[in-house]
Amino acid sequence: MTGFSEDPQAPYGGAPRNKKSFLHWVQRQNETFEFKNGRVVMHPGGTRRHGQIISRFVAALLNRLDPAAWIVTSAEFAVEIGEDIRYPDVVVERATDDGHELSTRAPVVLVEVVSPSSSGIDMKVKLAEYTSLASLETYIVASQDEPIVWVWQRDADTRVFPSTPDEIRGRDGIIEISALKLSLPLAELFRAIL
Repeated sequence: MTGFSEDPQAPYGGAPRNKKSFLHWVQRQNETFEFKNGRVVMHPGGTRRHGQIISRFVAALLNRLDPAAWIVTSAEFAVEIGEDIRYPDVVVERATDDGHELSTRAPVVLVEVVSPSSSGIDMKVKLAEYTSLASLETYIVASQDEPIVWVWQRDADTRVFPSTPDEIRGRDGIIEISALKLSLPLAELFRAIL
């Protein structure tokens, strides 16, 4: 078993079979899971570098966004995609009044930090899932091995995502997130990591 949500042998058949039950069940677990195609499947942990890059994204976004208008969370918060539930590494959504929600259906920006074993999932499967969300404006995939990111941004006029991402590489690179009207320098995100 690889542990990834697309693993057909994931052994959690006795767990909840619908999203609402899953969201309450998963809160009591010591491991991390996702809900894919009506099945509960393990969501693997990451390396220290993976966690550091997630933390840098969260810190950079929190430092730039108005907390009255935006909420930034990490992999603890669920995103509902049709009948599936994912836990992206970073979620940015518009602020709501309910701090007790277990998930969102309206993320504006999602970030995944890719590892060699998850690149196909993050760059293909999750890309298709995430960009199907009407609220999503930007999807970012960040390498944990070098200062490089791939960015898909919805076109403001056509409302369509490009088929290929903008590839931004090197410490001098800057991610421009038009929906949030902010810039994230790769030097800040990867500082003292790579």
